[in-house]
Amino acid sequence: MGLQEKRAAKSIEEQYLANYQEEINEIVGKSLPITINWDTFEFDYIKFVPSVCLQRLTDGLREVCKDDMGKEAVQEGVNSIEVYCIPNEGAEAKKELKLEDGVFSLTACWGGHHSGYFIDITIREYLENNL
Repeated sequence: MGLQEKRAAKSIEEQYLANYQEEINEIVGKSLPITINWDTFEFDYIKFVPSVCLQRLTDGLREVCKDDMGKEAVQEGVNSIEVYCIPNEGAEAKKELKLEDGVFSLTACWGGHHSGYFIDITIREYLENNL
C-alpha cells in the first residue's frame, strides 16, 4: 500500500469511520469493532467505503436489530466486523459474506460495478439466516 492509499484510508477513517462505528454500536447495543483491511483496496475504491460499504452495512444491521430479538441475536452472534475488497473483475462470483467464530466478514468490490458488492437487503437476509 503506497502513500497515496495510506492518505486516502486515513482520511476516510478520520472523516467517516468513527461516526459509522458509533451508529452501529448504538443500533446493535454493544461495541462491534469494524476493521477495514485497507491493504486489500485499490486506490480508486477507497473513496467508496463510506457510501457503498459502511452505509449498506449500517442499514442492514438497522433492519436486523429493529426489534429486541434481532438485537439479541446480533449481540450474541457477532463480536466484530471485517471488511475486505476484491478486484472488480469476477467480483460478482467471488464476493462473500461470512459469519464465523463471531466475526462477520464482508468481502466484495466496494467501488466497482453494483453486482460486485452487497446491498443492505442482502446483508440483512444473510444475518437473519445465519444468526
